[in-house]
Amino acid sequence: MPNPKLRLYFREPTVDTNMPITDGTVKIEGFEFEIVKREDDADAWDCGFAARVRAHAKGLAHVSIPAFPNRKFRLSYIYVNSKAGIESPRDLEGKRVGIPQWDNTAGVWARGALQNYYKIDLTRINWFSVRSKMMSPTPGIQIESLAQPSDLDSLLLEGALDAVIEPDVLPSITRKDPRVRRLFHDYKTEEQIYFKRTGIFPISHLVTLKQEFVDRYPNAPVALLKAFRQARDEAFSRLEGDNPQILVISWVAAAVDEQRALMGENYWAYNIENNRSVLEAITQYAHEQGLSPNRIDYETFFHPEAAALPGS
Repeated sequence: MPNPKLRLYFREPTVDTNMPITDGTVKIEGFEFEIVKREDDADAWDCGFAARVRAHAKGLAHVSIPAFPNRKFRLSYIYVNSKAGIESPRDLEGKRVGIPQWDNTAGVWARGALQNYYKIDLTRINWFSVRSKMMSPTPGIQIESLAQPSDLDSLLLEGALDAVIEPDVLPSITRKDPRVRRLFHDYKTEEQIYFKRTGIFPISHLVTLKQEFVDRYPNAPVALLKAFRQARDEAFSRLEGDNPQILVISWVAAAVDEQRALMGENYWAYNIENNRSVLEAITQYAHEQGLSPNRIDYETFFHPEAAALPGS
């Protein structure tokens, strides 16, 4: 009897933590899998954390596993116009800050840090959103829709916006346009200090399945978690194993050692226990920013057997 098919959707199929699955190196025990091009067609996907909070708040039948293939510090994704007079997070108050939309994960993390770590009053920022799709933010937050769909990078370059929070690196930053820069000049040091003081290594995506698929195949969550753990381990091996695949950074293995020295040997853990401070933070920030009417108990996100699977 052939194995059942598990359809996977990846927002980022080529990132290092997903690639060993998408290139076929790692298999999913008991399942054949197919990579699909649309989330709606998938049985499992790398769900944005903010989207997972919204789905849970709406009562949608999803179940997650503690696999987090995308994690990024988000202080370095706050960009400013060089002439806007913004030298510190406090200077954002009273300024025009552009976002794609209120309810994306990168923005939740960045605003959560501004509010809770830097003690910035988010209600004193003039928010502008490109997309009409917006969750109702917490009281006191005013978001103005841009009159026409616009490119945030262009608006920042022109000075129509003073700052931008984006989930990706702006093209102007990539090409080193002097009219814009990151809020934090030495963003690596700033994010390392932030981690030392908070213990937060932000989670962008968590692997999620449709409940109806889990009802049909109860072994799917554990099988998928095992596969994602193996894929993560393979990703590290491709950096620092006996046949490294990354050559353009000569000292990449040393950089991994440096990160472990700061963040701990198991800084990219696929379990709940090693990620409690992060899970508590994102559910707090999501509630503070109006994405959920109550602070959600993150334990309820996860499939019980996958959550209890030993190891990391």
